[in-house]
Amino acid sequence: MTSITFKAKAKFAYADDPNYAQTMPIAAAETLVDVEEAGDGWMWGTSEISGKRGLFPASYVTLEEIKKKPPPPPPIPSAAKKSSGPPPIPPKRTSGLAVTLPTTATVAGAKRSVGKGIASIIKKTSSSLGRSSSLDNTKDTTTTTTTTKATATPAIPQSTQLTQSTKQSTTTPTPSLASSSSSISTRSSSVATSRSSHSPSNATMYKPSSVRSNTSASRPPPSPALLKIQEKKSDKIEEDAQRTLSSDVDIFVNKWREVSVECQGNTLTPPPNTAIQSTSHRPSPPQMIAYALSTQNLKDYHTIKNNMSTLLEWRRQMYLAYDDVVLGKADMTQYTEVKNSILKLIEATKQQNESFSVPRTVDGLDASISVCSIPHLITFHKDMRTRMLDGSKLPKTALEQYMKEVAIVAGARSKNKDKGKLHLFLHVKMMMFTAGDGCQCMFSLWDKNINEFISDEFMVAVTGQGMPDDISLMDKMFTLFSDLTQADFDNLFLVCRIYRVGKLVSDPSDSKSSSGMMAMGNAASPVADEKQVYKRHFGCSVLNLTDIKIHQSLIGEERKPDNMPIYQPKGGYDANFSTLYEAIANNRTDEYEVVPRSNGIAIGMSMFDGDPQALLAKESKLKEVSVTLKKHMRDVIDTGDNRNDLYVTLTGGDFSQDSKKTAKNIEVKVTALLDTGAPMECLMRGSGEQSLTGSSYRSTVYYHTNNPPYNETIKLIIPTEADKFERSHLLFMFYHCSGNKPRAPFGFAFLELADPDSGASIKDGNHTISSYKLLDNMSKGGMVIPKYLQQKAKLQTRTFRSGLSKQEENFRLKTTMCSTKKTQNGTLHDLMNWRQLEPAHLDKVIKSCLGQTTGSIGLSQHEIFKFLREILDALCAIFSEKRTSIKSILPVFHLFVHILELFTKSHFEMYSPILVTYIKENFNNDKMHKVLLQCLDHYLKWVDDTDSIKSNPEDIKIFKNAMSGFNYILWFINVSRQQDKNAKTPQAIDAFKAALLELMTRVNRLMTLDEKSLLMNAVKVVRGKTLKHFPSVVDHLLEIFTPVEVGVIVAGYFDSVPKSDLSGTFNFDKLVLVQHIADSAVFKDDCARMQTLPAVVKTLQQFLDQPPHEKLAEKERVRNEEIWSVKAILSMIKVVQEANDKQAMNEFIPLLSSLINQINTSLDVTHHEFYDEKIVDTASALLTMLYLMSDAQFSSYLMSNLKECSKKERMLQILQCVQRLTTWNSVVFPHIWLVVQVFQTEVTVKLLEWCNVYMVGEFLPAKEAEDENSSNSLWDVFYDVSMKIIMMDLLSYEDDVVENPTRIAILNSNNYQMDLRVHVVSLLEQNWSTLNNTSKLLLADSMVQNILSNIGSKNAEISTMCKDLYFDLLKCEYMETDDFAKVRDHTISSVHSIVTEQHQNNNSSNSSSSSSSSSSNDDDTESNSNPLFQFFATNLQDLFKADDILNNAECLKFLDETKELFHLLVALAKYPKNHQHEHERCFAFNQLMDYLKQMHREESYSRYAHRMSCELKSLGLNIEAGTALLLHANLLTFNEHKVLPEFKVDYEIIFKEQAEEKRKETLLNQAIAFFDEAKYYEGSLELCNQLYKHYSEDVYKYQEVAVILKKMANYYEQIESTDRFYPSIFRVGYYGNYGREFKNKDFVYRGDVLESIGDFTTRIKLKFPKAAMLPVKVDPDESHFNHATDQFLQISKVSAGNTVKGDQNIMDVDQSEMMNGEGVCTSDMPHFVRSHRANNKVNVFWYTRPFRKRKEKSKNEFLDLWVEKKFLKTDEIMPCTQRRSHVVEKKMLLKNPLENAVVEIEKKNAELKEKFFKMELLEDGSADNSYTMAINGVVDAAVNGGLNNYSTFIDGTYREENPEIYEDVMSNEFKKKAPSRLILSLKEQLWLLQWGVRVHGSKCSESLKPLHEHIQMMFSKMEVDMTKMIESSPL
Repeated sequence: MTSITFKAKAKFAYADDPNYAQTMPIAAAETLVDVEEAGDGWMWGTSEISGKRGLFPASYVTLEEIKKKPPPPPPIPSAAKKSSGPPPIPPKRTSGLAVTLPTTATVAGAKRSVGKGIASIIKKTSSSLGRSSSLDNTKDTTTTTTTTKATATPAIPQSTQLTQSTKQSTTTPTPSLASSSSSISTRSSSVATSRSSHSPSNATMYKPSSVRSNTSASRPPPSPALLKIQEKKSDKIEEDAQRTLSSDVDIFVNKWREVSVECQGNTLTPPPNTAIQSTSHRPSPPQMIAYALSTQNLKDYHTIKNNMSTLLEWRRQMYLAYDDVVLGKADMTQYTEVKNSILKLIEATKQQNESFSVPRTVDGLDASISVCSIPHLITFHKDMRTRMLDGSKLPKTALEQYMKEVAIVAGARSKNKDKGKLHLFLHVKMMMFTAGDGCQCMFSLWDKNINEFISDEFMVAVTGQGMPDDISLMDKMFTLFSDLTQADFDNLFLVCRIYRVGKLVSDPSDSKSSSGMMAMGNAASPVADEKQVYKRHFGCSVLNLTDIKIHQSLIGEERKPDNMPIYQPKGGYDANFSTLYEAIANNRTDEYEVVPRSNGIAIGMSMFDGDPQALLAKESKLKEVSVTLKKHMRDVIDTGDNRNDLYVTLTGGDFSQDSKKTAKNIEVKVTALLDTGAPMECLMRGSGEQSLTGSSYRSTVYYHTNNPPYNETIKLIIPTEADKFERSHLLFMFYHCSGNKPRAPFGFAFLELADPDSGASIKDGNHTISSYKLLDNMSKGGMVIPKYLQQKAKLQTRTFRSGLSKQEENFRLKTTMCSTKKTQNGTLHDLMNWRQLEPAHLDKVIKSCLGQTTGSIGLSQHEIFKFLREILDALCAIFSEKRTSIKSILPVFHLFVHILELFTKSHFEMYSPILVTYIKENFNNDKMHKVLLQCLDHYLKWVDDTDSIKSNPEDIKIFKNAMSGFNYILWFINVSRQQDKNAKTPQAIDAFKAALLELMTRVNRLMTLDEKSLLMNAVKVVRGKTLKHFPSVVDHLLEIFTPVEVGVIVAGYFDSVPKSDLSGTFNFDKLVLVQHIADSAVFKDDCARMQTLPAVVKTLQQFLDQPPHEKLAEKERVRNEEIWSVKAILSMIKVVQEANDKQAMNEFIPLLSSLINQINTSLDVTHHEFYDEKIVDTASALLTMLYLMSDAQFSSYLMSNLKECSKKERMLQILQCVQRLTTWNSVVFPHIWLVVQVFQTEVTVKLLEWCNVYMVGEFLPAKEAEDENSSNSLWDVFYDVSMKIIMMDLLSYEDDVVENPTRIAILNSNNYQMDLRVHVVSLLEQNWSTLNNTSKLLLADSMVQNILSNIGSKNAEISTMCKDLYFDLLKCEYMETDDFAKVRDHTISSVHSIVTEQHQNNNSSNSSSSSSSSSSNDDDTESNSNPLFQFFATNLQDLFKADDILNNAECLKFLDETKELFHLLVALAKYPKNHQHEHERCFAFNQLMDYLKQMHREESYSRYAHRMSCELKSLGLNIEAGTALLLHANLLTFNEHKVLPEFKVDYEIIFKEQAEEKRKETLLNQAIAFFDEAKYYEGSLELCNQLYKHYSEDVYKYQEVAVILKKMANYYEQIESTDRFYPSIFRVGYYGNYGREFKNKDFVYRGDVLESIGDFTTRIKLKFPKAAMLPVKVDPDESHFNHATDQFLQISKVSAGNTVKGDQNIMDVDQSEMMNGEGVCTSDMPHFVRSHRANNKVNVFWYTRPFRKRKEKSKNEFLDLWVEKKFLKTDEIMPCTQRRSHVVEKKMLLKNPLENAVVEIEKKNAELKEKFFKMELLEDGSADNSYTMAINGVVDAAVNGGLNNYSTFIDGTYREENPEIYEDVMSNEFKKKAPSRLILSLKEQLWLLQWGVRVHGSKCSESLKPLHEHIQMMFSKMEVDMTKMIESSPL
């Protein structure tokens, strides 16, 4: 006996994961044996190469099945031994506490059903929750619980023990949440456990679940059979569910319980009645997981599981934050943020649970109208929705979700000014190399994109053995690379360049070299000229930091240690060292090699964000950390920043070799000197504790190189003393170094750091300086005064010969200035030092700064932003000290406003914080306000006399700049005035206010000026700039004036703003100003509010009432303006409500009509499935205004503008608006916003009250006159809104009184203190009682369905009212018309909709099979239990009998019809609209339509025909859909004079009012289109023929005739040219315990095209999974028919027979035999005609069953071939409106072997005839192999014994040998003809073969000629034998 196992072959190479201990590497094409599944896409396997066993991804290998003998059975293990099996799944390599992780045993063996496996999981989940499951009676799979320890650890804390105790087998009861909470340990005892068990490595980092936890040692591996059945879909679902839940569900269930308890306990203490409690009665997430799996909804399963994982991770983060608080490392901020995130996630879970959520206020209370304003309430809900997770967009793993959430929180923690600041913490842990000498290790950040080092260098000085020079720095070698951005990490590398400091050439054999620098001083000590100590390169390390940006979300957490290998230039080529990092980063391995005796550099890194100084003070790990700065200044520099650095990079040089035989060893010594020769201690190399600082610096020595590429950067700290930097320079001394001689200088160069003339700093960039010969005493170091500065012209340049030319020695370097004090612009330098200038020179500098002097371009924007503080300090000082006259000050003012104007430009707004900081913190000038007021007054006087500036464009520019920066100028004025001690007297304050008020008056006047009054577009620009920044002007004015005074200014400003649309930005700025006013102190003051409100409302109304636009851009602009207008309204209403200012509501009345129009327009064009914040805000504003309005204010609204709109029209408008809101209430406001939904309903009820008063009292008399014209729209809308409120599910709480008291409290928290629906009932009853019969009947169209829908309401008041209204409607119509036509028609449609909806709701959670397979499903019982049916059957019948008018036979007949209709509708509605229940629904449709037709309800009959057609079309059944349409068309005639009314189906207009002829034409054309789509061209032709006869013979429309004929011609072409395939046909018998629709009945089904019997059987079995299959050879009997419990199915494939009518015998025409023209199809017909007729318009079908009549077999088996041919007649000719038809008659025909022989030969003859006809039309030599095979098959069979099968029938010997055949042949006249038919058929076949062989000889190809010769030979023999056999016949 053999067993099946698996081996695998690797498709790809796989590197083992260092995070998981038991993963193993595999090579491409490597073979692995003993492969077993590990779960979640992982497999166990053993490598054939290494013999190692481990884990690898399943997708990396290809499985192969092998067979081997089973191993001998293992000995029975003792209890102490562990069973053998695959090694445990590896734990992650982290230290931690022991964690108990449960696993579920996988059941090996045979294939299991999906339902059973799911049931076991649900049972286990429910048991873990301590709740019972509906599937508890399902047999569960065996489960085991195991305990795994990651490492040897201390005792498990209490919380973990609780986890262990709850994770027992499913038979152990689990304590409830309440009892569990008492067992929860204290906060401190669970911290360690939570960090381990809930860390991402264990809970949320989605490695396979099997990798996250150890598998039980006793758990058997999955059987190979499980690997094979994964390919099947149903088992794939089972496998995925079982595998995933086996280790995840247990973890999640228990962890969720812990979190839930903690959320109610001390860790999270929500206030009473919080949102956490509002869903306590709903299923918990673990239950939801189980339910999602039970319905096989894996998408929901993963969504819920991800939410739970994220919550667990957040809890871990909360613990960490709490630890920091306890240890004093942080405040409560982060803890609070994480706690709020947990609450957000809980709210998200509620949203997915489709419950309601109530947000909390800032005080922690439930948000409601009683505790906050309505706009606040809406804002709370919108914020709640924003932070809720959208389940459809969740990341695939919880880790991704966690990263996303942490990044959001981390970004929120950073202040705005620090946004984007990142800092990289570097910890150098160990230097693992041996250099012999001490080393300088320089760490820096290199940006590969720009090929530059972007940071300073962090220096670490170590000994030759890699130890720190200063042993106290052990484990303290760290720095913080600051001021990085996320963009810097796009291609960032950490580079470490290591320099050896010691001998010129290291000698490894020197015993003293081991001490290295220990004998000469450490590597960070300065080196004197006489010492033979040099700096030489040793190695370089590079680490790619591109991927470190993902760790931004892990702020402060150190990532795993990195090791940086050390490389050196390959071949010892020194010149490559300067760029070696580039080669390493680009992986150019041919340029570098590993340094011998080195193991790399061990480092650790982590990320921080925020302000660096605050981090250094806050973070404990950064207390002693040095900061390594970036080499470049930020784009935006705060005015408080102070940095003065000049970076000098030694690039290289070109030097002569002089007389030396080899190239020099050149060292450069850089010294910083003053012009006096005094050294400056300002040079620094590197940062950190061991950085090199002094007046000089020595470069690296490149061995034997005349062109050394140094690439070394030093930093010059710019001195703060006055003009010291301007007097400084750098001296470069060049030395030749030798190993045995002191260094000797051979040249020098120098570089001045400032321009001697202007004083500006040296320009950034590359500089090339000459190398000069040494001056006197220079070689000995004796020169003190740098004479070379004064003797530049006399200096001698060193030269060398390069080829034939002479070249000067040079030295190259690059400078970069990072300074907030020093500038490289001479003009700016003069301005910053203006006190040293003469007045004339100062004026020139001012003009030069503005670009007004020759050759000047002015100050660049970058320079202005960079040196803003220095520039403004200078200008403010000039204002104060040089204000002799207005004329002398104006140029300075021009420069001042020019600078301010830059900050108003949109693309420079990012720099505005610099100016704001300056004004707030750095500006100090108590005289400047007077000067600025004087300058502003000078220019604003032009508003009164604009002609005075027309001739001076420069003055216009100043004016524009001044008004653009008016808000900043006003800020300067206000701050300066506050600093002026003399300006605080009452007189000075009044004078200042008067001057400023006059200024503002002129500003308002400026807004009213005509554009033509100024040159060009000055006014337009000034208006726009002033308006844009006027909100900040208001804030500054409020610091000077009272709110009332500011309100007057603002109101005047609004009145002055032009009404024309100057630009979209202009309008937007107006709306921003409105919003700002609404939020400012102006609007909070009652008097100021009344001053500004009229002007603001008028402005908003202009925006809300804009005409529609056609252009897309204009539409978008208008939409945005409307959005902002509504937001401003909400802000104002919020203030009004909070101030309880009822009078202010009068000012809002004009906005009501605008908001109504906005809602009507939005809800007409918006896609109603999506949340639209504009609609939410607009609806909120309207509802809030109605809520706050008094009765008098509503009356005032109705009375406003009566000339434009009457009161009734205005009321209708607002009612229609509310009607839309009520209709789309769950779209306008999400369904979970229960508080808002209740608020909307309350406002609607209040409006209905107002309307009812006017309708009953004022509008009713006019209504009765309007009823004659059927004008009843106001009442229609009123009743529709009222009924919608009554029908709202969200207001229903009859079943929730006990279960959900929180929800009940919300529903009752309205001003009416009652059920709002009951209040609406009283309004309806009052209004209804005032209407006459005519008015009531006009409401029937909209009322009937609403009334009937609520008759079954559990609320007694609602149910009673609806019953009374319906009865009253019936009585009114009968009294008016003596009939119920109108109400009856609406009743049929309404009952259909109601019953359908009820069944959809009831069956939504049931499986699809339950409704079909139930044996006790009785439609009558279901109908009788329906409250609506009870109303018709009992209540209404009693009312009819008790009424004198309605108590008659005709009225009672209506009730009987309705009851029967109800039964039929229930039968239709109980099946869902899907492909699976197509047959049942079509059957129910036909039953219902037959009843309607019988009752002469043609209108309803036609509607259901359209419903059925639409449904069939949606299923892709076009033939049936078209046939259904014809049911309607057949009721109509081509009558052009009869006009038919409008035709609606489910309130949708299908046909407008039209002539009967036109409607029938339309229906026929629609059916033609359906048939055409189904390629049912013959059906299309029949319908076209009807239209053709009508157009040609009745109405003579020959143009239409031409169109029809063209269409028919196309159909004929399609019939002949198109390959069509037809549906398979099946017979199904239902026997046993079925419902009455199926019980003991046979049906014929038209299946799908070319559907196999296997697929069809599967479809039927899915509907009846418990049914047993009966073989076709079994005839069902009474034991099957009458079985009380079992169900039986018998399915067989059948063939179409023919069509019979009336009493015609179903066997009269048997087309399968009669091919001689007597049947439907003949042999002369083309195959496409025969195929169509054999599959369409048939109601007789047949199938055969072969059997043997004799007990003993005959010698010739052909004589035993008897066949039972069974015929079935259906009650419908197929195709029809349904693809299932009931079998109404059965017959059986017995066929003897002779008849079967005749049929087979006749069929073969027909095939040969058609084949030979085609072959004859081919060209010679072109016939393919199929023709040859057709002939050869017949000829060979005949020659090889085939003729012998028929010889007994020809010579008659069968009469004696098989008398049973002869007896059957002689049984009737038709069968007696069989022998003669056989002879005729053989003769015909012989003739056909003669023809075919002859034609084949000329048509076959040359390659088939040999086979043709064989055919000729065989046919000659066959011809002789057949002729001889026929001649022997006695006939």
